[in-house]
Amino acid sequence: MSDKVFCGNGKEIPTQYGPLMKLSFSTSDLDKLTQHLDNGWVNAVVKEKREKVEGKPTHYIEIDSWKPDGNSQPAQAPEVDGNSEPEPFEDLPF
Repeated sequence: MSDKVFCGNGKEIPTQYGPLMKLSFSTSDLDKLTQHLDNGWVNAVVKEKREKVEGKPTHYIEIDSWKPDGNSQPAQAPEVDGNSEPEPFEDLPF
């Protein structure tokens, strides 16, 4: 796995409609995002900081550099015993 790449920060702000995430990016952050484009897209994960400081950003953004392994096999469905009946669905109250 490659080195972690961080870009931007975020802060959760309360609103009358519930909390929102306010994200901020600098020019160098946008350059990092552009460098990690894959087919016109970049994946990033917003993570909460362990130690928060009042008035400072509470979250950070990490570029997700995970790529699927080309050798992996698709998941197979579990085998079902032909003699057993499927479990009945619970009736809904409406």
